[in-house]
Amino acid sequence: MKIHKLVALCLALCFAACSVSVRTSSDKSSEQPKPVEQRNPDVVELTFLQLNDVYEISPVEGGKFGGMARVATVRKDLMNENPNTFTVLSGDFISPSAIGTSFYQGKRINGAQMVATLNSIGVDFVCFGNHEFDLGYEPLQSRIDESKFTWISSNILYTPSVEGVVKPFEKIVDGREEPFPESYIIKAKNSSGAEVRIGVLGLTIGSNKPPYVVWNDPFESAQRFVNQLKPNTDFIVALTHLSVEEDKRLASLVPEIKLILGGHEHTNMMFKVGEALISKADANARTAYIHRLRWSSSKKSLNITSELKTIDASIAEEPATAKIVNEWTTRAYAGFQEKGFNPEEVVATLKEPLDGRESSIRYRQTNLGSLIAKAMMGAAKDAKIAVFNSGSIRLDDQLSGVATQYDIIRTMPFGGKIIEVEMKGSLLQKLLEAGLSNVGKGGFLQYEGVVFDSTKKAWSVAGKAVAASAKYWVIVSDYLFSGKEQGVEFFKKDNPDVVSVNEPNASNTNDLRRDIRSAVIGYLKKN
Repeated sequence: MKIHKLVALCLALCFAACSVSVRTSSDKSSEQPKPVEQRNPDVVELTFLQLNDVYEISPVEGGKFGGMARVATVRKDLMNENPNTFTVLSGDFISPSAIGTSFYQGKRINGAQMVATLNSIGVDFVCFGNHEFDLGYEPLQSRIDESKFTWISSNILYTPSVEGVVKPFEKIVDGREEPFPESYIIKAKNSSGAEVRIGVLGLTIGSNKPPYVVWNDPFESAQRFVNQLKPNTDFIVALTHLSVEEDKRLASLVPEIKLILGGHEHTNMMFKVGEALISKADANARTAYIHRLRWSSSKKSLNITSELKTIDASIAEEPATAKIVNEWTTRAYAGFQEKGFNPEEVVATLKEPLDGRESSIRYRQTNLGSLIAKAMMGAAKDAKIAVFNSGSIRLDDQLSGVATQYDIIRTMPFGGKIIEVEMKGSLLQKLLEAGLSNVGKGGFLQYEGVVFDSTKKAWSVAGKAVAASAKYWVIVSDYLFSGKEQGVEFFKKDNPDVVSVNEPNASNTNDLRRDIRSAVIGYLKKN
């Protein structure tokens, strides 16, 4: 299958601090899909294929669900049904991923596998997710430059090192700078020439704002661009990577938006607020939403029919995309092997599913969280307590049956060392309380070696209440001990209640503290 090139026609529209792009459906591809059957010369039909939060290019759950080569087949079938088909991904795809943490040709892959796969599929539009900013500016810019799809960013701008300069992110194409459109207009026609003009926004949550990012309020940005789009469009859709509460608020505040193609939550859902539909598919392309839109040009009316499509083994893999998936998987596995991992090695046959779903692990202690904490303690020299942030688990799935090293790698793609910290009981208690306040977030803590009495609202160790003046050895993830986790900014080396720190020996390959994934793999092999 040919890689689909999107040819955006940038109009010189003099909107203050605004860039708008327009594209017609005839610009989409060199393919000639079968024309859609003409039902009504007044009606223009178009389709949106929606994905969000995709971290794995291969199928998950032992091959049962997901897989971008299967998505490519779905997209191809939809194109044959209706050439006015647009494929969108509503944020979070460059990071985090297991493959992205591996190395190829001396460089960390950093999402290159995902961009190559999305290019092959023929994705049309994306918006930023909060995790697009995990890797730093240079890796992100490299991925942007490699992409063949259009990024729409209505509330995220770029600020270089030059003080006071704020501008759209941009893609470098053949040495030319192509700024991201802050809004977009799609023009689609039927065979009779009737036309629909769809305004498109791209809005992103403000949970990850590195120094090079300028984040603007998504509701104010949406209203501003909708006001500018209204005279030139028939209706407006939004690609969003916002919380569902924010999506609902957006629909209420900006009723001109008729369809919100959302992401961020990882679990499929659909709501109607006023006249607007809000939809989110399951993470890792376990499902995709298919929205079929019918616009009556004479009545100025819109009808939307939505289908949640399960992406599973019943869908054949599109060969060209499958080839790219296989190539990047082979490269990544070789990189893991150079780091001492054997991705295909079976480390355990699990007796029960280990729950790493975000809907579980960010709200309560799960058996997967307990297992990882026990593995941390098993790798420790002095610690009898283990604590780590649930956000380091990116599986959003359950591990069951045969577990390989790759399953552990994709469970915790960030990896990182684990550190033993001797601390006062006052700091331990403050840390654990902060974890409770982070319920529903990545800063919610998983632990072992401490017990919380919900009735007394008190913590204990070995049957005794945590004493403020006592000292405790605790093994923690390096990210948690960096002070970068939300609500736990106080937990870092310079805290006066830190007594001493025992870090792993980087040159000792037998020291499982060098990487939390090694600790878990070692624990599973023994137990």
